[in-house]
Amino acid sequence: MALWGKKNDDGVEPEEAFSPENARRFFERAQTTHDTLNYEYAVTLWLNGLAQDPGSVEGFEGFFRSVTAYAEEMGKKASGKEIAKALNGKGKILKYQQALLNWGLKPTSGAATLKAAEAAAALGLKEITEILGRRALGFAKQDEKPKKDVYVKLLDVFEKAGAFELAVEAGQIASQLDPSDGDLAARVKEMYASATIQRGRFEESAGEEGGFRKSIRNVEKQAQLEAEDSIVKTEDTKDRILAAKKADYEQRPTDTAAIEAYGRALLDRGKPQDELKALLLYKKAYEQTGQFRFRQRQGEVELRVERRKLRTLRSKLDANPDDEQLAEEVRKTEAKLLEMEISELRLQVENYPTNLGLKFELGKRLLEQGEYNEAIGLFQKAEEDPKHRRDVLRYKAEAFLKIDWIDEAVTTYRAALEGIVDPGSELALELRYGLMCALQQLAENDRDLESAEEADRLASEIAMKRFDYRDIVDRRKQIKDLIKSLRASV
Repeated sequence: MALWGKKNDDGVEPEEAFSPENARRFFERAQTTHDTLNYEYAVTLWLNGLAQDPGSVEGFEGFFRSVTAYAEEMGKKASGKEIAKALNGKGKILKYQQALLNWGLKPTSGAATLKAAEAAAALGLKEITEILGRRALGFAKQDEKPKKDVYVKLLDVFEKAGAFELAVEAGQIASQLDPSDGDLAARVKEMYASATIQRGRFEESAGEEGGFRKSIRNVEKQAQLEAEDSIVKTEDTKDRILAAKKADYEQRPTDTAAIEAYGRALLDRGKPQDELKALLLYKKAYEQTGQFRFRQRQGEVELRVERRKLRTLRSKLDANPDDEQLAEEVRKTEAKLLEMEISELRLQVENYPTNLGLKFELGKRLLEQGEYNEAIGLFQKAEEDPKHRRDVLRYKAEAFLKIDWIDEAVTTYRAALEGIVDPGSELALELRYGLMCALQQLAENDRDLESAEEADRLASEIAMKRFDYRDIVDRRKQIKDLIKSLRASV
């Protein structure tokens, strides 16, 4: 744990209330969920694990990988609204989770990065505070209209992180922006003194027998580790890390850890030739070891390439909405990507038969493809997992509706709505909308006035919450007309 000296009365949980063991369980589930391509839920799990161990760099980096994948997959549709509702922290822990989520969805925003750094600093998370603070300082320097208050906040952040050299740098820029602030100038001098003491400790260590060489080795090793752990790497850093991982792999080409590290470095640099090399690397590793995880990594790379192609095509279509040929190309690429996802998920379900989350993800893709019967079978198995049950019921009800099993759809939507905590959430709206549609269909099929009236009540509730929700205005008119017709025929 990287927390220090916090008391209960400042809104932070006492250190004994945290549990790295519980965090580990969240992180393991998060990684498994990420591997099943359910990035949104993986983000939730990483953040809730960080509530149990806020200073975990592993959890922090895992969160960033998943939130980046989620943002890439969803594009402009990426939203943290539902994730935020599922966060389990309180007080400053919750603020930290929320700030990380906002930053993860907007990683190039200087303001969001600074807020995340401040939230980490408020909890005393030195390592994470410095990582975020360095990034925020970089954004501040790029601002064409530098602001004193931003640099003062960075000074605060770096002081709390014990990164006094960086505190001096931020403070000096703030002083240059307002030379008349004597208190600020005095504070920068204090930071300079602290930085000098910090450097002195290093030099003292270097003066011991063998200390200089040891210190240099430590600095070089630390620089390498910091470069690898950094969330934001320069191209030069990526090149150096990749060269090191490649050399390590070439020395021990059958070592699974070396294979994984080399593959990650290739994908982190992410040039087209790197992706091809990673693809061939994982293919060879799977053939040599028979370990399915390498076949899974191979599939992830193929999906990554296809998703990027689809994003590029969609961007072109946004700029040329009347281009029918381009629109057709987008549709074909969407269909191909869906086929690829289904193929990969089938393999994963086959190799991890007890993983109900994988069955759920495969069921969703099959529902999208129109394979309703198979999707229902998978949803029935997946609903045994309490983590996914409400979401699974929602999709299962939709599948029943697609095959005109209206009674079953109504029953399933009702089960999904039972015990829902936030009736105003997006999920609750979707479930009520689905139940409304099912009841409308039931009323039309069976000429049932009671079902039509219940559908009308649901339509009214949804419209009161969100008047612009989907086609709710048109739906309500249809249901009103249906009620009139049914009453007239009585």
